[in-house]
Amino acid sequence: MSQPPVDHISLQPGQPHPAAQSGLLEWHRIAAERDWDSLPQLLTDDVRFRNPAAFDAYVGKAPMVAILRTVFSVMEDFKYERHFGSATGYVMEFTARVGSEQLVGMDMVEFNADGKITDFMVMIRPASAVLALAAEAGRRMAAANAPSSN
Repeated sequence: MSQPPVDHISLQPGQPHPAAQSGLLEWHRIAAERDWDSLPQLLTDDVRFRNPAAFDAYVGKAPMVAILRTVFSVMEDFKYERHFGSATGYVMEFTARVGSEQLVGMDMVEFNADGKITDFMVMIRPASAVLALAAEAGRRMAAANAPSSN
């Protein structure tokens, strides 16, 4: 039995370019310190953020910062475990907990030539952890945006 040709696959071995490496170090600093006010400087204006609870991407700095600020406030024991590089970015495996739900996830991050994030996709398993994270993050974001009663 013959295999179909795989000429449509583009392999990009090796490390990302130096600007992407610098961008990744800054991302790790921001995430470790929860320095969400510095995150916009690491993002392109039209950054695409794709989270595991929605199919469509969020475009722009403000939604990404708001979502990550909230999600990181929900997750506990967050830790990056492994990194895999391509020519323009990284896949980073992480572990965390949401209440009693353990989760494993991947951040797939692309950088431009200036070391700014252009695309950030998050995948999480199991589904029960995604649902728990989405529900609590949604509740917190709604509460933060609710008009105050004075």
